[in-house]
Amino acid sequence: MEFPWHFLTTFTLCLLLSFSSTAESFKRCPNCGSTRVPYPLSTGPGCGDPDYKIRCDIRGSLWFDTLNGSTNPIKLIDPSGQRFVLAPPGFEPNTCVSVDIKSHGIQLDPNLPFNVSSSNTVIIMNCTKDGLDGYISQGFNCSDNSLCHKFLNENLEARGKCRGVTSCCWYKTGASVNTYKVYRARTDKCTAYQSYMNLDLTMPVSKWGEPAVEILWEAPREPVCKIPGDCTGLVNSVCSVDPKSLGQKRCLCKKGLQWDSVNAVCEVKRCSNGKKCKRRSNLPLIGEFNFLDIRSGLNQTSIIHMCLAGGVGVLLIAGGVMKMIISKQNRIVSGSQSWASIRKLHRHLLSTNSAGLDKIFSGKEIVKATNNFSKSNLLGFGGFGEVFKGDLDDGTTVAVKRAKLGNEKSIYQIVNEVQILCQVSHKNLVKLLGCCIELDMPILVYEYVPNGTLHEHIYCNGSYNPLPWKRRLVIAHQTAQGLAYLHSSASPPIYHRDVKLSNILLDENLDVKVADFGLSRLGVSDVSHVTTCAQGTLGYLDPEYYLNFQLTDKSDVYSFGVVLFELLTCKKAIDFNRDEEDVNLVVFLRKALKEGRLEEMIDPVMLKGATAEEMESMKELGVLAERCVKETRQSRPTMKAAAKEIESILNGLASAP
Repeated sequence: MEFPWHFLTTFTLCLLLSFSSTAESFKRCPNCGSTRVPYPLSTGPGCGDPDYKIRCDIRGSLWFDTLNGSTNPIKLIDPSGQRFVLAPPGFEPNTCVSVDIKSHGIQLDPNLPFNVSSSNTVIIMNCTKDGLDGYISQGFNCSDNSLCHKFLNENLEARGKCRGVTSCCWYKTGASVNTYKVYRARTDKCTAYQSYMNLDLTMPVSKWGEPAVEILWEAPREPVCKIPGDCTGLVNSVCSVDPKSLGQKRCLCKKGLQWDSVNAVCEVKRCSNGKKCKRRSNLPLIGEFNFLDIRSGLNQTSIIHMCLAGGVGVLLIAGGVMKMIISKQNRIVSGSQSWASIRKLHRHLLSTNSAGLDKIFSGKEIVKATNNFSKSNLLGFGGFGEVFKGDLDDGTTVAVKRAKLGNEKSIYQIVNEVQILCQVSHKNLVKLLGCCIELDMPILVYEYVPNGTLHEHIYCNGSYNPLPWKRRLVIAHQTAQGLAYLHSSASPPIYHRDVKLSNILLDENLDVKVADFGLSRLGVSDVSHVTTCAQGTLGYLDPEYYLNFQLTDKSDVYSFGVVLFELLTCKKAIDFNRDEEDVNLVVFLRKALKEGRLEEMIDPVMLKGATAEEMESMKELGVLAERCVKETRQSRPTMKAAAKEIESILNGLASAP
């Protein structure tokens, strides 16, 4: 009688599915009281990932300790969303002062994998005049009819503790890619704060729910190991050198399996079409996996039925499969939707002869080009993921952007960037060469721009020679031309939404390539550009957009004005080493311009040996920058007008004796 390989294969698939469904996996910490502690959160040595520390007290309550010594109870943990929710500290008895006033609120360590999400609305109260002036300059809404006054009047606790208080502001967190603080309560600024999650501004205060602060954590890498025995808790892994970690050893999943960072298990790989895969039913179990689309064979229900047929022992496996189907449904659907959107976009690009896409790269090509994403090839990283230098077989050097593993927003930004870049072609915009959808995360391939970012040239002392004044003017003009093309020549118009020095690349001739379109938006006339959350980078963010969430072309103009100020002064957009009222460069330089002190602010490197004509052109650019950062968008020039004005300044210099 022939051995029933088909049944045994299905039985094994049941085992694999149940193994991948359980989060009671490698190094998970024990429950804290009745609260489950998912991987990678760590409550002590020997469990979780040590970078993801939280604290379990003797009463069985979980706490999150912050950089400045404050501590907050954890109210909720969502492992699939990679987030937890803190309870803010509240008020001191009978006074409008936060409990954590001495530690200045919630501040996170930027070296750890936590950041404040964009879901929080923060209200600050009981402010001094200096405090109000400072926070208004940072884009907080401190007007007499703002949301914070509604809170003071309608919230019972605030009305009791802050009776008579009229000074307050509010703002939303997460305006930059990484945010590491909620609010720094200070006796000389504002003494109290409160935070609410996912706030609907149209609801009465009584319907706001409990105060809360949402904290996100990054998807963890595979566990670090030293010897094979360190990986015994992670089924189907081996302790070997991680090619992405400069020789560090990790528990890497065996061939045919992949690391699931949410459940901390090695799970069955997806097929090239993004669907779940299974082993061929007519092959023996010894040897390598041979994967097929699970939907082309048995469905999940029939798999369970066959598991049940195996006897009482297999009933446990069926239970695991049922648990997997229920608990992982949303995560699988969400992931498949992301992959489906990429493939739909792929088909669209091939059928419409779009300008930007030359090639669909194979995973093998990308891995070879980047030396398996070697750290020595790493060019940069951020909230979107990582960028690597790559060398193709034909000798072309490229830049390879890989979305962050397990981060749906990162995948969305990659897809958004393809949609934007395939509609544009301009000498001062970075060119998209192709993409790859065969690996764990979607990949974009760009032209390689060898001279780094403008940020590196302006601020990395010693890495590059200081840029002379005329070259800075040329860079400003080329940046303006690229942005003006997006606003005026692209159809529909495109708003970049994250114009800053680090997104302006320089080629071998120091010519500009504007990059990073992950946050960009199409200016479609019949679509509202009122967003639920302002996105961009603090210091460059249009205050009108930040307060009202209405994105326009003038939002980019404001950011460009900040870039002009940085080119002129070599001072950072946000610098906490300056006096507190001068942290924001725009506020700092507005005051200098008003007092006629612009020359004092100009980069000393450019002042040395400058001609009278060059000095005059510096002042002219300063005046243009000041117009670009006007409070109201109606007072700012268009990007096209700014480009023409810089061209006029350049022509004036060229004609000078």
